[in-house]
Amino acid sequence: MTQTTRQKVLLAAAHGRTGRAALRALVARDVEVRALVRREAQAEALRELGASEFAVGDLLDSDSLARAAKGCDTSIYIGPPMHPDEVSMAAAFYRAALLADCRHFVYYSVLHPVCRDIRHHRLKLEVEEAVVNGPLPFTILQPARYMQHLEALMPEVRASGVHAMPFSADVRFNVVDLLDLAEVLATVVVDDQYRFGTYELAGPESLSQVDMAATLARLLGKPVTARALPLTTMRERAHKAGASADRIEQMALMNQHYDQHGMLGNPHVLASLLGRRPTSFEQYVQRVLRPQ
Repeated sequence: MTQTTRQKVLLAAAHGRTGRAALRALVARDVEVRALVRREAQAEALRELGASEFAVGDLLDSDSLARAAKGCDTSIYIGPPMHPDEVSMAAAFYRAALLADCRHFVYYSVLHPVCRDIRHHRLKLEVEEAVVNGPLPFTILQPARYMQHLEALMPEVRASGVHAMPFSADVRFNVVDLLDLAEVLATVVVDDQYRFGTYELAGPESLSQVDMAATLARLLGKPVTARALPLTTMRERAHKAGASADRIEQMALMNQHYDQHGMLGNPHVLASLLGRRPTSFEQYVQRVLRPQ
């Protein structure tokens, strides 16, 4: 049942890409958002997106999290990507929600956390187990790989006609639009019929990089070729971009898994939660190419 009183939620990682999308979607559903940020300087940009309150804190600082969670109805945990301390940070955030008498805990996990050879999947599975066994009503969301990977690739696609990722061009994924995921997150926050559920959120099509390149070629009106980027090149680029050695290693392990298996999921849960067909990759690309 959709709640009639205005909710206040604590949103972790509010300044990140996923957090900003979630913030917009929550505000659109008339949810009052307290954004958890690491630095006060991040607050102004989030205020412009609709955040009504801010809490400066660290996911490994229990005292700051306890202050942040006080007075909130729901706590939403979105963890830093591939962080080695995922389990301890999520546990600290959960304890803060529990001490603050939050009535709902939302965990933003990953599609197929049972893929234990990928560390961040394995750690998220451990968090899921703790959340399911804990005393708070919960909702677990398991998002697939984002369509938004294209944002970083688009300059190269436009310039050279190459769509390159560090795994086979033939393996398949049910990529998903981040805006659809944010809409679902807002829905499970405002409607309590989704509590105690774990929801696989995969996009509507099973696509390879070759398929995506064909869509890009059609919409751009120029040839686009899909290629497997060597892992050595991926490592070099990540190092130049400032990624830590641990992050680079985990990216390599993830892409090795993708190279063998891809990452497929069923789209029907996402469609049911949205109440419509999820955004297709072609629709997403059309949105990216639309003049601003």
